[in-house]
Amino acid sequence: MNSDDLMSDPAQPMGPGPESKGAAWNTKKFREEYEMHKNRLHDQSFSVADYPDPLSPQPPHPKQYPKGTTPDLERKLQDLISRVKAGGPAAATSESQ
Repeated sequence: MNSDDLMSDPAQPMGPGPESKGAAWNTKKFREEYEMHKNRLHDQSFSVADYPDPLSPQPPHPKQYPKGTTPDLERKLQDLISRVKAGGPAAATSESQ
């Protein structure tokens, strides 16, 4: 066997062409079966409006904070952290203790 026998002729189609019976997938029977299976797999009660946008900012999960933590306390702690990082008055009092 030589390499010419193994190589396909580029002028000849590899598989069945559009003129063959097996390639006729766009028939009435196919479309009916497609719709039937699509309806069986598709959840009719699903609505994308029921779910929030996963890319939008989300509030923190309640388990991340101890009980009694309020947004006001959170803001005060964030201000304290920013002052400490900036080397402000909160940093001076923490160094003297």
